[in-house]
Amino acid sequence: MAFSDAILEQCGSEDADSSNDLGILWRMLKMMKGGFFRYLLAIITMSVVLSGFDMITALLLKNIISRVENKEQGNLFEGLFQEGAACVGLGLLLLLVYAAAFYVYTMEAKRGGANLQKALYAKCMRLPYSYYEQNQSSDFMSKVIYDCERACGIYGSRFRRVLMPFLMMIFYLISMLWLSWQVTLCLFGASAALVVVNGLFIGPMQRLSREMSATNVSITQRISDILSGMEQIKIFSLKSVLVDRYVEDNEKFRRKQNRMNLMSAQLDGLNQLFELLGSLVFIALGIVFVSRDVTTVDNLAAIYLLYGSMSWNFLQVGLYIPSMASYLANAKRVFAFMELPEEPERYGEAQSREPNGKRVYRQGAGSEISICDVTFSYDGIQNVLEHFNLDIPKGKCVALKGESGRGKSTIAKLILGLYPVNAGEIFIRGKAFHEYSLAEVRKLIGYVSQEPYLYDVSIAENIRYGRPDACREDIINAAKLANVHEFIQKLEKGYETRAGERGNLLSGGQRQRIAIARAILKGAPILILDEATSALDHKSEQLVNEALDRLMEGRTTIVIAHRASTLAHADMVVEL
Repeated sequence: MAFSDAILEQCGSEDADSSNDLGILWRMLKMMKGGFFRYLLAIITMSVVLSGFDMITALLLKNIISRVENKEQGNLFEGLFQEGAACVGLGLLLLLVYAAAFYVYTMEAKRGGANLQKALYAKCMRLPYSYYEQNQSSDFMSKVIYDCERACGIYGSRFRRVLMPFLMMIFYLISMLWLSWQVTLCLFGASAALVVVNGLFIGPMQRLSREMSATNVSITQRISDILSGMEQIKIFSLKSVLVDRYVEDNEKFRRKQNRMNLMSAQLDGLNQLFELLGSLVFIALGIVFVSRDVTTVDNLAAIYLLYGSMSWNFLQVGLYIPSMASYLANAKRVFAFMELPEEPERYGEAQSREPNGKRVYRQGAGSEISICDVTFSYDGIQNVLEHFNLDIPKGKCVALKGESGRGKSTIAKLILGLYPVNAGEIFIRGKAFHEYSLAEVRKLIGYVSQEPYLYDVSIAENIRYGRPDACREDIINAAKLANVHEFIQKLEKGYETRAGERGNLLSGGQRQRIAIARAILKGAPILILDEATSALDHKSEQLVNEALDRLMEGRTTIVIAHRASTLAHADMVVEL
């Protein structure tokens, strides 16, 4: 089972209960797998330790005030040093426990974030080709970078900043109830209104977070346009146009960020106001209860110290619940992405559109590839291919020519399994397409496009992608057959020279020959060339054609081309 499948199975799929914040949070926590219990235990331990410090201080203060009140009955300082030393020793022990718990918490938080990122990237690899053709790269990048980073922030801080103060409030509350339950209940009731006020901010902050995500998609798109189209920007003087659009979107994001900051500031101000009101309520209650002998001054002092800590943690809960809700909005976008339909392991058998039901398709005798009565549409409305038939004999070269939009590249995509046919059948080497897994189909096919993609790694590594287990000698032999070995040797770092982003440090002909070397190394029996020489000058085309002749030798080849020089190599030309 793939990692993305396993992790999604463990964290649960979307259902009626997972669309709310608690459902999304639960799914996020389940992404941590076994580490969740260590993560939770670490947070509980840190909560106990921090609240323990305040409890020790409060009890020490209570003891000192009690000694002062009863100084006439004994020595004020008798045993005080021992009590203080015991508190210091216990405090140091708690500090060591806190350090260990914080380490465990940090490691599990990072592991949880890594699980989410790995599942997300694994999902990217398993999405169908149609997703990348039909969706903007900016939307994809926003989910992979911005939304994922924000979602990981739930593990890193947001969940802890809500849970820890809540747990510490419980510990403080137990101690305060023990000291004086009457005073404690009155104080807790006065603070309850704070929860209601903070709850009013959750909805607006979530809506604003979603708007910021959408704006970030647009910003990412602008940056992508600038980086990818730098040549056009220089030629057509588009600097001011594109930069202005980027600045406009950036300004929108800034305004939304300012609104978020303003909302956070208003929330913080209200929380501080409630803290002040809570202190005033405490003073008034203290005077009343002490005067009526409901409690004592030493108990009241200890309660006041604990109440100050409890009140601060109460404020933290109120402050970070809306903040975490905004992060959960990003997590929801990540989960929505991870639940997109994946490319299947193999395509099911296509259903005929004939009114009399399913037809029996027959492969042409001696054909390596047979396309039988295939109908295909990208949008389900306009057919690109309709009842198309083609037999490609084994070891022969078939050229496809025709005007743009006639379906030449579509045929290549269907043979490669990038899209399933709507009707009809494709046979490869005597077997129907649906009898193969997509991995098996693609293992049989080498592909060289008009603009081959090279990665920003060494030239040797780019060639090795054709067969990842290839040795150095195999790589060099493939480069020689592709007419690129001599060029590589002249480079300062030879085969270790980096190709640059998209291979932009090399010329078009050099990139093409490296791509051919990659296809030679793969050694697939079927070859698809998608206008592999259309963008080259005469000299480069000659070198590439020589390499292609070696590559095509003994292979069944489909060539998509317009040039007469390329069509001349074909055993059969099919015009669409």
